[in-house]
Amino acid sequence: MKLGVVLRAENLIREKEFRRNRVVTPHGPVDRVFSGTLHGVETHFLYGRFPGRRTPSWEIPYQANQSTFDELGVDHQIGTFVVGGVDKAVRGGDLVIPHDLVSFSGPGVSMPLGNGRFSNAHVVPAFCPVLRSLLLRGARETGTAVHESGVYFNFYGFARIETDAELNLMEKLGIRLVGQTMDPEFTLARLRHRHYAAIAVAIDSYHDMKHETEEDPDVFRARSRQAIADGRESFERIIEAGLATRGDDPAEKCGCDRVATGNHRDMFSSFPEDLL
Repeated sequence: MKLGVVLRAENLIREKEFRRNRVVTPHGPVDRVFSGTLHGVETHFLYGRFPGRRTPSWEIPYQANQSTFDELGVDHQIGTFVVGGVDKAVRGGDLVIPHDLVSFSGPGVSMPLGNGRFSNAHVVPAFCPVLRSLLLRGARETGTAVHESGVYFNFYGFARIETDAELNLMEKLGIRLVGQTMDPEFTLARLRHRHYAAIAVAIDSYHDMKHETEEDPDVFRARSRQAIADGRESFERIIEAGLATRGDDPAEKCGCDRVATGNHRDMFSSFPEDLL
């Protein structure tokens, strides 16, 4: 396993003396990578999805981020996320380890053809069961309360939060959390046959948001900042504990890196181009 984690892992980077790397990719250099070893596993932290100041989701350099992991030989990836809670069980500050993803809106990035041909990522199940087990075990080992399942709704590329009608629809669909940044990161990782799992912290809840207009915005922002800071520290503890007890895992059999062979490798790429 070579693990890549998208996380501003302040404590682990400092305590484990991770070294800062500058990685040159086809999409430009990336200089916010910190590399080291955690419990015998080569680990690379990508210090946030974007460099410098806060960036809207449609400007995140997803291709450069994934190419960075390519250059480092990463084959397992954990994405960490800040989200909104949709169902009544999730409140601000809660942690969720999602088990599936809904993403109806199209990505704002180009996805170049692999080996010159179009191909689909196979995403059933969406998240690697072995990598999810690592996160779940890490949560239990550290005594960290988490929601152990949930569907993430990817609300991509709009400079606003969700409308009441949209959130009502998500709730009826059984969605647990909503955010803007999991896809296309997820799709790009799976196109590379990379094992992928995610963990998220909710900064608010749909049911709490209904009353936000009655609340001091400074109080809300302070509460959100604290939830994010606490969430990141929890992510670090969970990931480290999961890796520390990785020897307890059975042999990894998830199929995430399986590459189909033969004349019909993909239901679309197997067709002659002139028929598409």
